[in-house]
Amino acid sequence: METNLRQKPLTTDASLLKQINFARILGLLRYHPRLTRAHIARRTGLTRSTVTVITTELIAAGLIREGQETASTPEGGRPGVELELNPEGAFFIGAAIADESIQVVELNLAAQVTHRVQIPIPNTDPSSVTQHLIELIQHLWQANPQGKVRSRGIGITVPGSLNREGIVLRAPRLHWQQVDLRPYLKVFDLPLFIENDANAGALVEMYLGGSMPGHSLLYLFLGVGIGAGMVLNHRLFRGAGGTACEVSDLMIDPQVADVAQREWSGKFEALCSKDGLLQAYHHYSGEWIDLDTLLTRLEQAEAIAQTVVKYWGIYLSWGVRGLVGVLNPERIVFGGQLAVLVPYVQHQLDEVLQGCLPDGSGYRFDRTARFRLAVSKFGGDSPAIGGAVLVYQSLFQMPDLLLLHQ
Repeated sequence: METNLRQKPLTTDASLLKQINFARILGLLRYHPRLTRAHIARRTGLTRSTVTVITTELIAAGLIREGQETASTPEGGRPGVELELNPEGAFFIGAAIADESIQVVELNLAAQVTHRVQIPIPNTDPSSVTQHLIELIQHLWQANPQGKVRSRGIGITVPGSLNREGIVLRAPRLHWQQVDLRPYLKVFDLPLFIENDANAGALVEMYLGGSMPGHSLLYLFLGVGIGAGMVLNHRLFRGAGGTACEVSDLMIDPQVADVAQREWSGKFEALCSKDGLLQAYHHYSGEWIDLDTLLTRLEQAEAIAQTVVKYWGIYLSWGVRGLVGVLNPERIVFGGQLAVLVPYVQHQLDEVLQGCLPDGSGYRFDRTARFRLAVSKFGGDSPAIGGAVLVYQSLFQMPDLLLLHQ
């Protein structure tokens, strides 16, 4: 969420309409590149003179550029000049803070990753972490000076709960409570966005994963922890306090417990996170292994690995079914380290989620399905790219119409 959450009050209706029209035209060119001004006018309902004024300003700002001249129409219409987003017109920094590393990426206006860097960190002290972050961003800007000149802001993601002011309320993996990152990052005179990693992952899928405007999407982050983020009409659903979709404590199976160690509960995160999965393997085999080893043994058809992943899939399926009953999104995307296991448990997901809706329909791994399941294509880069998308989406997002009444 942006640290300055509310936009500056708009003083006139005209300035609001200008912002709306800027966002509409930029958004249209993002989905439909190489449109002429006449095409834009027809698709938006704006007058040609209004489109000409706005596109002239966008060209001057470097956000769009002119392309080829089109042929005249069969009806005798004049040729037009195609317009498209200028990839080098703006850049967006995204950073993902994890318990053992920091990753920073730079995104251009065409939503392409232009630079990427990742380093391990010795500790998670906020002062130390932010100093490493500052150095990484400066390193990226040395590689691409235009990125600094045309930067639209910095988006940071963390594996924890945030309030609406961008304060990290709780991030257990980082050992953070009530951490405000803003004072550490005053060196950057740029808009600063801070968000939960799962929420940012949901935005990545909405903006870069092929969803169209108006769709609802639930992103389920499967990693060291379990998180979820939901996007409705291209906006994150945050809830009243900004902590919506905190799914880790959902009870999946109250009968599951390791009484001896009292570390294994029947909650979603305990059963379906990476730690829970590896602890389950240890429970059945007596051996501690890492995720790569588990994947290798799964590919080798080891019986214990197959059993552990099978039950992981069953618990995942029932967790997702509970979320579906409450949220009913059009699309569910699995991301994070454990998303590679989803194809192994597709049968369990299909069995639990097909026919789970009141009308008898359900969720399927089918691109043509109304309610669709999918695995993210962004892998481990999703949190950092999500940070960049936090800034990116601000360029295309409509202003809050409630500001008219301020």
